[in-house]
Amino acid sequence: MNYYDLLKNRSMENPHKLLLRWGDRDYSYFDMLSLVDSISERAADWAKPCKPILILAKGPVFQIGAFLALEKLGAVPILMHGDCKDETVIDIINHNNLYGIWEVMEEKSLFQPVQGESTERPEDVMGALTSGSTGIPKILYRTYESWGDFFEIQNKTFGVTQTTKIFIHGSLSFTGNLNMLLAVLYAGGSIITCSPIRIGCWNELIKNSEASHIYLVPAKLQLFCREARDPHNTVGHIIAGSQLISSETYEAISRSFPQAKVILYYGSGELSYISYKVLGQNDEINNLGRPFEGIQVASLQGDLYVDTPFHISDIKVPYCCGDTGYINEQGEIIFTGRRADWINKGGYKISCLKLEQELEKIVGVQAAAVIPYDDKLRGQEIGAVIVAEGKITAAQIRQSFRQYLDERERPKKIVLTDKLPLNDRGKLDKELLKVMLCGN
Repeated sequence: MNYYDLLKNRSMENPHKLLLRWGDRDYSYFDMLSLVDSISERAADWAKPCKPILILAKGPVFQIGAFLALEKLGAVPILMHGDCKDETVIDIINHNNLYGIWEVMEEKSLFQPVQGESTERPEDVMGALTSGSTGIPKILYRTYESWGDFFEIQNKTFGVTQTTKIFIHGSLSFTGNLNMLLAVLYAGGSIITCSPIRIGCWNELIKNSEASHIYLVPAKLQLFCREARDPHNTVGHIIAGSQLISSETYEAISRSFPQAKVILYYGSGELSYISYKVLGQNDEINNLGRPFEGIQVASLQGDLYVDTPFHISDIKVPYCCGDTGYINEQGEIIFTGRRADWINKGGYKISCLKLEQELEKIVGVQAAAVIPYDDKLRGQEIGAVIVAEGKITAAQIRQSFRQYLDERERPKKIVLTDKLPLNDRGKLDKELLKVMLCGN
C-alpha cells in the first residue's frame, strides 16, 4: 500500500469530489488521479523501484502530482524545499546517495541522474526533508504505516472527516503540510490553499470555500489574525504546531474564529505527532498537553524521550529529538526548549525560548526571535530581532528588560522589524535573522 493506491481508491469511491482547490483552480479526486497518471508517464522510462529521487516542483498541484507519480512507479519520492540554494541541493544529493533529481513543471519535466552507486529503500514509500532553518536538511525515510496507520487517531483528534474542507498554506515539503494533505485524502475530504502570503487571498478562500478547518503554524496564524477582516464562523477547528501559542495570539485567534476549537499539537519530523492540547484562556504557554493514543513520553534528566510506533525508519525508540521538558502531575508535557536553542555565554547557559517569552511580555513587543551569534570574548552573545508595535524604540525595550533580566541574559544586539522572516515551511529563517543582526 502507498499513497497513490490511496488516491486511486478514493477516486473510485467519489471521483467528482473536490480534493484540492488551489486559488481559483479546482481538482477533483478524478482530476488529480488523471494528472498523476499523466505525470508518471514522463518518468516511466527512468524511474526505478526503491530508488530515492529528489523532486523540484512549485505549487501543491505539481508537488503532489510528482510525489504520487513516483509512488505509482515504486520509487521513493522526496519533495525539495523551494528556498534552498543550489549548493544545498547538491549537498543533499551527495550526502544521501540519491538516484537523481527530477524537476517537474506543467508542460515538461527534466530528470538528472546522479553518478555513482545510489541507495535503495525497499521498505519505504517516501522521504521527507527536515524543515529546520540551518545546516543541510536531512532525509527522513518512512514506510506507509508510519503515517497511514495513525490517520484514524489523528483525524479523530482533529475532527477531520469526509466533509472537511481545510485551509493550509506553504510548501508540501514541510512534513506538517504533506501529512495533513495525505490525512485528508485518507478521510476523503478537501484541501484549500493558495501560493502567496496575502491575507486578503486567504480571507476570500476561507470564506468562499466555507472552510471547516485551518492548519497553520502559529507565526502564520498570528499574521492572519493581525490582518483578518470579519470573523469566520464556518471554521470549527484551528490546528497549529511547530511553535508555541501565546495567550495574546490565542485571544486574536478567538476573535477571528469565534466558533473554532484551537488545538496545539507537539510533534517532530522523526516522531510524527506526540501530544496535543485544546487551548483555553490563561493556559500555561509551555504546556503541550497529553500524548496521543498509543504514544508514551518520559523525561530523563530533562530530555524528552518518546516511544511511538509511528516513527521514521532507521531510528530506535524511545527516541529523543533534542527537546527538553518534564511531565507534570496531570501527565501533561511541559516544554522547556530545544537543546540547540540554548546560548553558552562564557559558561552561563541561557534559554532562547525563555528570553523570547520574557521579551514578548514588554508592552509594544509583538513578537521576538532570540538567537546566538559568535563573540570572540564570550564565545556566544545574544541577539534579538523584534516585531514592535507603535513607536517603541530599541532603547525603550532595553530599559524595560533591565528591570527583570539578569545582565548576562540581556540581548547585546536588538533589531526592530515589521515581521519575522520565515522560510517556505513557515519556520523562522535563522540564517536571515543572523544577517539582520550581524550583516553578511
